[in-house]
Amino acid sequence: MKKQTNMSAIILAGGNSKRMNGNKAFLPVYGIKLIERVAANMEPYFEEIIISAHSEKMFEFLSYRVVIDEQPDSGPLMGILSGLRASSRNINFVIACDIPEINLLYIKKMIVYVDKYDIVVPFLEANKYEPLFGFYNKNLILVIEDMLDQKIRKISELFFRCRTKYVPFENNGWYHNLNTMEDYYKYIKVKKRAKIANGKVQNYKNKK
Repeated sequence: MKKQTNMSAIILAGGNSKRMNGNKAFLPVYGIKLIERVAANMEPYFEEIIISAHSEKMFEFLSYRVVIDEQPDSGPLMGILSGLRASSRNINFVIACDIPEINLLYIKKMIVYVDKYDIVVPFLEANKYEPLFGFYNKNLILVIEDMLDQKIRKISELFFRCRTKYVPFENNGWYHNLNTMEDYYKYIKVKKRAKIANGKVQNYKNKK
């Protein structure tokens, strides 16, 4: 997938990580911080990258713009709003900082719909979505502001208020969402196994 010059990527890193006993954005992955891993995944494909967080100083080691939520502790919907306000593009790919892998083929399938819909998100099964791995249009700002004024923070409620496209989710083992330390250790274990298996394949090829 070539770089999308007309799109931005918004990485949500404003969560409290209560189930992690620490900020999940700083968990080590591939020898770097998780937030760096996610940003590195975005870098080749999006012209502009924005970090939505509750502390600018916390992420000053990154070379990307960091925007702060106007209303702290208001959930990921507030983070999406902050990112959309800061973005210079109409189309924005929103991803949580705890999703260390992406699938370009799946993202390409989502991009097909971004010009016709306000939101494009993965659909897992009945009433189950992945709202923090999708495309959001800047024209949603007023709708989200209205929701937050009404103390409505559920992202799925936004889906019903605008044009939303649900794309059947295709995991095939690539998707990991590191919500808990158990998720994190499981992910690390899977990647170590894959690395070992890949090394064995390479050694076999070299012997031949």
